[in-house]
Amino acid sequence: MLRRIHLHGSLKSIHPEVIELHAASVAEALQAITRQVKGFAGNAVTGPLRVKVVGFETMESLVAPSDVRDLHIFPQLNGGKNGGFFQVIIGAVLIAASFIPGVGQALAPILLKVGIMMVLGGILQFFQTPQRDKKDSPEKKSHYLGPPKNTVEIGTRIAILCGEDKVGGHYLSFNIDAVDTGVV
Repeated sequence: MLRRIHLHGSLKSIHPEVIELHAASVAEALQAITRQVKGFAGNAVTGPLRVKVVGFETMESLVAPSDVRDLHIFPQLNGGKNGGFFQVIIGAVLIAASFIPGVGQALAPILLKVGIMMVLGGILQFFQTPQRDKKDSPEKKSHYLGPPKNTVEIGTRIAILCGEDKVGGHYLSFNIDAVDTGVV
């Protein structure tokens, strides 16, 4: 099916015109423009480009066949953490409490400094992206190697050292199968 892809927001600077291509699903159309349009796939520094297709909220809806001809693609907005708002409020209360006349000369500067730091820390939390929960990703541990530092994920950087240094190692393997040969 012929689909017309309209890019919006910051994506419009990558390709300002409407893109027309043949694709069976929305996911196939996204894959095609990722490979064909220069600058759409992201880069190694900022990571992959995250997009949102209007009307397609889940991965299943992206993969399923659809009759939608015009696809509107927006850059995905990433929000911050939740705890920053309360930290700003508590910091503002501490700043206000430092100006109360009966607080005392020793306690007022401390309250003011702690309040300012809490407000600044809360504002910084607004700009942080939430970290992915470790429980969601299953750990890939090797149960066949003895040392405790034997879990290496794909893409882990391996340092190249010059001289003498004491470091933990990585076990690198290729095409190794673990087969249980026990007799029942």
